[in-house]
Amino acid sequence: MLNANGRKNFTASGDKDAENLLERVLMEIGNALSGTNLCVVLGGSYGRGEGGVRQDKENGILYNDLDFFVFARQKPANAELLLKEIAEKYEQLLKIDVDFSSVMSVRDIKNNAGRLMMQELKRGYRLVCGEDLLAEYLPEIPAESLPFSEACRLLLNRGMGLLLADEKIRKNSGDADFILRNINKAILGVCDALLIVKKNYKWSIDERLKAVNESDLPDRFKEFYAMAVKFKKFPDRKAADDLDKLRSEVRDMFRNCIKNICGESYTLLCLNCKNSGEISLKNFIKYCIKSRAIPVKNWQWYTMPAVAALLPELDQAFEKMSDKVITESKLYQQWLIFN
Repeated sequence: MLNANGRKNFTASGDKDAENLLERVLMEIGNALSGTNLCVVLGGSYGRGEGGVRQDKENGILYNDLDFFVFARQKPANAELLLKEIAEKYEQLLKIDVDFSSVMSVRDIKNNAGRLMMQELKRGYRLVCGEDLLAEYLPEIPAESLPFSEACRLLLNRGMGLLLADEKIRKNSGDADFILRNINKAILGVCDALLIVKKNYKWSIDERLKAVNESDLPDRFKEFYAMAVKFKKFPDRKAADDLDKLRSEVRDMFRNCIKNICGESYTLLCLNCKNSGEISLKNFIKYCIKSRAIPVKNWQWYTMPAVAALLPELDQAFEKMSDKVITESKLYQQWLIFN
């Protein structure tokens, strides 16, 4: 079974046990979904052939989530219920999160073609069942054409993960897997976002590592990125002796990145959105509908994509939410809406 980028493996290491397990699981899921008229693909790290395998193997072989994307020409009845049952079954078996997206239409594929998520799918996915609607309807867009808002979306998602990891550290949760995974994802997100802004993003993680090393980013950024790439390929819960210190350094790195693309007073953020052609009244209307609120003061701010407009709040959260529960914050609720 080859994926969309021609790679045979699911994992970066080519671990035989992990490869055989995933081949079997995808075949079983495909059989369970046969006759549903769904197009289901495995994306994410394993879909791109870059998935991690636990080094200690104390909690199963696989490390990353299984991210399935679901498409259909016409949404079948009870599809979500069936997908939920399958996800629950394999989460117990594999001891990782198994996520199925909501069912997306052909129109959704076309409307979201410019998203980083969709273009990464284009470069690396495994067809699990159904006709390949991605091959038919998703155009291939050059990496240098990714919009500025996708860098903002990446920062918002990875920043929220970092805040949630921070909360677990403060609560002494002992969930080293979650903490380390989100800290390293935040590191990757910082440098990947900067590559998007610089129009130098690459589709494979090895190519991005090379691009980061050859860039004018600070040496500390490069060191952290190399560490995060290694962790992604060969995850190890014992990779950091002092999680609090690591999280603190990565938080500072994250805030440095936000300042880099937003400016000290966030005026650069507006300019970057404008230069990317992403300032519009449509964004404001979309914000009002999704948030069920009409901002009157500084309403022009929300003519930017919401994922960009929320970056200043994310920046402030790193400083002000160190003693608060992030899941009870307004920022967290907005992230759930606009993610």
